[in-house]
This record gives sequence, C-alpha cells and structure tokens, in this order.
Amino acid sequence: MVRISEECGQKRTSSGERAGRGARRSFPRLMGIAFAAIVSACVQRPGPSVEGVTTASREPVATATTGKSDEVSGVSLLGPQGLRALTVSGHTERVAVSHVPVSGQPFTEALRAEIKDGSTNVWDVQVSARTVAPVEAGDVLLATFFFRTERSRAESGEGQTEFVFELARDPWTKSVSYPVRAGRDWKQYHVPFVAVESYAPGEAQMIFRLGYDPQIIEIGGVTVENFGKRLRLADLPVTKLTYPGMEPDAPWRAQAAQRIEQHRKGDLTIEVRDAAGRPVPDAEVSAKQVRHAFGFGTCAPASLVLGENEKFQANLRELFNMVTLENDLKWQALTDWGSGFTLERAQAAVDSLRKNGFAVRGHVLVWPSFKNSPKYLRELEKDPAKLRAEVIEHIRKLTRAMRGKLVHWDVVNEPFDNHDFMDILGQDVLAEFFKEARAGDPGAKLFINDYAILSGGGGWSAHREHYETTIRRLLELGAPLDAIGMQGHFGTALTGPEELLAILDRYAKLGKPIHVTEYDVVIDDEEVAGKYTHDFYTTLFSHPQVESITMWGFWDGSHWKQNAPLFRTDWSIKPAGEAYRKLVLETFRTDVQGKTDARGAFATRGFFGEYEIVVRASGKEQRVRHRLEPGKGLVKVGLR
Repeated sequence: MVRISEECGQKRTSSGERAGRGARRSFPRLMGIAFAAIVSACVQRPGPSVEGVTTASREPVATATTGKSDEVSGVSLLGPQGLRALTVSGHTERVAVSHVPVSGQPFTEALRAEIKDGSTNVWDVQVSARTVAPVEAGDVLLATFFFRTERSRAESGEGQTEFVFELARDPWTKSVSYPVRAGRDWKQYHVPFVAVESYAPGEAQMIFRLGYDPQIIEIGGVTVENFGKRLRLADLPVTKLTYPGMEPDAPWRAQAAQRIEQHRKGDLTIEVRDAAGRPVPDAEVSAKQVRHAFGFGTCAPASLVLGENEKFQANLRELFNMVTLENDLKWQALTDWGSGFTLERAQAAVDSLRKNGFAVRGHVLVWPSFKNSPKYLRELEKDPAKLRAEVIEHIRKLTRAMRGKLVHWDVVNEPFDNHDFMDILGQDVLAEFFKEARAGDPGAKLFINDYAILSGGGGWSAHREHYETTIRRLLELGAPLDAIGMQGHFGTALTGPEELLAILDRYAKLGKPIHVTEYDVVIDDEEVAGKYTHDFYTTLFSHPQVESITMWGFWDGSHWKQNAPLFRTDWSIKPAGEAYRKLVLETFRTDVQGKTDARGAFATRGFFGEYEIVVRASGKEQRVRHRLEPGKGLVKVGLR
C-alpha cells in the first residue's frame, strides 16, 4: 500500500545538529557488529528515516561467543539513579513522559513515553542521561534494556526508539546508534559497542530517541556498563532475532502438517477404460497440478504488469496465481498522482493479468480518511451530505468500470486509524459502502482490510478488538461482507505460529473466510526472514479458514521498503525466496506418476486445484483436465 518507496540510510545526528562531515566521520565500523538501516513500518505514510549506520534491531535471545562477560563486573555509567537518570529534552511538548510500575519482569519500573505529535527528526525530542564515570577510547561497553509498545500506528504494530551513545556536545561523535522495534511484549536488547573517544564523567550521554509518529512505548531495565579493556566485543552477549516456535522440532509443525493433509488435500482416483468400457490395468498415469486452489498472490504495479521486464514477468507467472494492483486502483492515486495513474491503465493491466490466467484483486475502494483520499475531499469536511455523495459516487464509478474483472474488492481499508469519514458520517456508513459495492460489482467478493492484526506480537490489542467489533457490526447491519482481510507487515516483532493460529481462530468464529492481503517481513536478518516466511506460509496454509496469502511485492526493485521477501534488486534469490519456491512449487504441489491396478484404477491424494492428467497404454494416450475439489475426486478416462 505505498505510492513511493522511502529513502532510507540518511545520516542523522543529535539534538538540533546538522548532518555534516563531523557526523559522517563519527560512525566507526565496530568489530562484530552488523550495521543496517531501519525502515518505517507504515505504508504510504512516510515517517522519519533512522540514522543509516546502525546496529540492527533484534529480538531477545542473548548469546555470547566466549561467555567471559559473566566473570567480569562492569562500571555503571548511569549511576545509582538508574532509569530515573533519563530526562526528557528537546520539543518536550510533543511527548508525555512518566514512570509506571511493572510486574513479571526483572525490573519493577519503566519509563513510559506517549508521543503525541510527530517530529521531523528523530532527535527533536528524546530522553538522555550523562555518564557518571570516565570512559577511555577503546573501552568495551554494553547497554542492556527492555522495550515494549503499548500503541503504534505502524502496520506491524511495533513502536520504535533508538539507543545512542555519543559525545554530549558538538560534533556529537557517536560510538553506537541502535534502532529498536518491538510489539506489545517486553523484549530485551543487548547492545555491545566500543567507545571511539575518551570522555570525562558527564562528557558523554546515553539517549533514547522519541522523535517519531504518535505511539506509546515503555523502556525498562536499563543498564550501561563499561568493561574497559578487560573484555572484547566477542565476550559480550548479542541479542539475536528469533520468534516463538522457530525450533525445528516445535510441536506446531506436526500439527500443521496434519491439518494440511486434512484440509488442503483430497482423494484423487483415476479410472481408465478401453473403448469397450473394460478396465485397463498397468496403464501409465501422471497427474500434475497446474494451478492451486489456494491463492498464492502478490501485489504488482500496472507499470510492470504492462512493461517489458522479462525477469519480473517470468517470476510473476511461475510463482503466483493471484495479483493485486499495488496502487493503480486507489482513489487518491487516480485523482492526485498524475498522468501515470489512470483508470484506463489500470483496466489494461487487469485485462492483461486475466488473459494470463491470474485472479485479480481490487485495492481499495474507500480508505476512509482525508490523508489517504483525494485532496479535494478535505473541502467537504463541513458538508456531510456532499462528502457522502462523493464517496458513494466513487464506489459506483469504480465498481462499474471494473465489473466482472475482479475476484475481490477491498471495500474499506484500515478503519482503526482511518476514521475521518465515520467521524463525520457515523460508523454505520461502512455498511452502506459495502452495499453500494455489491450493487456495482455483484460478482466480486467484498472485503474489509486492516493491519496489525496478525503482526505486532502476541496478546489481544485495542486494534484487534476494534477490528472484530467493526466486523460484527457490519454483519449485524446486513452488509454484504464476504471475507476478512488481514495485512501481514512484519518487523522484528514476529508473531509465533501458535499465536497466529489463536488469532485466526478468534476471527474464524465470525464465519467468514480469511485472506492475508499484504505480507512481508522487513528485517535485516535474511536467514530469519527466510525461516519466518516458511513458517508463516505453513501456518496460514494449515488453517482451514484461510483462502489466500498475498505477498506485498516480491522483488526489491519494486517494493515499498526495498526489502521484498523473494529477490534482491539484481534478482539474486533470498533465503525467503528459496523457502517460498520450495513450498509453493514442491511441498504444496502434487506431481505424481503410477500405474493402474487390476481394476484399472490409480488412487492418490493431491492438493486441491487444477490438474493435467495423462494416461498411456497400448500405444494410446489420453490427456484430460480436472479440477480437484472436495467431493470431486473421481476422474474417468477412456482410451480409444
């Protein structure tokens, strides 16, 4: 859901400073630390990028190469005040900072920061503390802290901060800048680094940035220790990215395999008869699945659908059977984004996709806020009747223009954060939007769509609760809601398979199919991204209520974060690409051969979908197409 990709990796400095030569020379490449840029977790709503040379934010599994850190005591740089040493500075009016009690953690108090207004720069507001002990250049230090998010507007459900250790005056020389993201659960982070300069007590400072879009975050268990020259970086714990259920022998894996066998496959029996109707034993039979019943989708821009990028086209055809036009059917794009976005081009792209056998999803009819709708609608804020009429007319125009071409329409998008229209017209206007969409395109299944339902880690949240309540109300009002769309934009807070299943089970009780409309995992660790992609697809494919998964772009060259799951910009494949290819083209696909028995029958089990069946015997060959569905597993083939 993005118009343009954000520029990441921009160098940033401290409060009020300008990025210049002094800032650029202050980022040493520290031994043993991986530096990476962090990207914003929201779609189409660019926020401030984070300092480009940083250590990657990670989940809480601490490992140490040598284990010597337990044998040496460090000198605290925060002093006896600990967390209370951190004080807010900068544009303090944009944030409310307080201290709150914590239970069930190895600390009893957390700093709570409610960011009320966004900032241009991440350093515009922050909490910081000066060092209370000396530090020498080359000293080995370790920052440890816990972080969680109470509320965030990000699609992943994650909030963010950044830990910085720097000189407390110009040129603000930095020893480390470490961006952090987490969902609702407490995450522990270990940040080992080396001091690049010497500092007398009070000359350096430790910072947590707060200059982000509105969010509520908590920070606790903060320590910053100096081990001098007694340890190396290799001796200190480093936080590795992981997620619950990542283990190869995790119990959910066998359970998922059983559900897949039960819900995604059916009995397939091929009976072969000769011209006289007699069974033909020992006939050679092959049954190859050529199209899956389950939707394996991606988004794609019309420019590439209609373009001549052969790599893109070939991978699109090989790996997917469903496509969502990324931005080309959005109201704002069609109205405000210029000549490159026209209804005629969108129609041409849809026609091309359908001609090549793809099912096409429509995204999105109403994104019910002024910021994600045409600019002119803001003028109607005080005229509810006119606003309603404009929205209804748009729904009618677009559904009629695409009538019969789309299998799905995302009718309403992200109502939790985008509610300007409901604030003015009433919450129940959503049902009217659905009814108009049904009238305009009776054949398309109609969806509601929202983010931070699957992503954002475990536990039940206000966002998830709002989504369920909204769906229930639509159904009570008789809205023709056919399916529930769930985005799946993941950052470092990777929801484990068992939690994913629990979330799906809760929404499945609403009695509607579930579709993952937007999947990606934007993290720096490609190996973990690959494992999570494998496990995410396996988990979702195993749930009987899920009917499709749409990847939100598969190539870095056309991805809203330049971090697509499958391919790098040069088309080299990522670990997630290898995992996806194996699942979709091998593990979840049937390609079997055998011979008929004495009764002239060949029996197997196969994944639901379309098959090409070839039978050969006595120099004769017969080819038939068959769609394997529940209750439709018998194929009769006559050899003549």
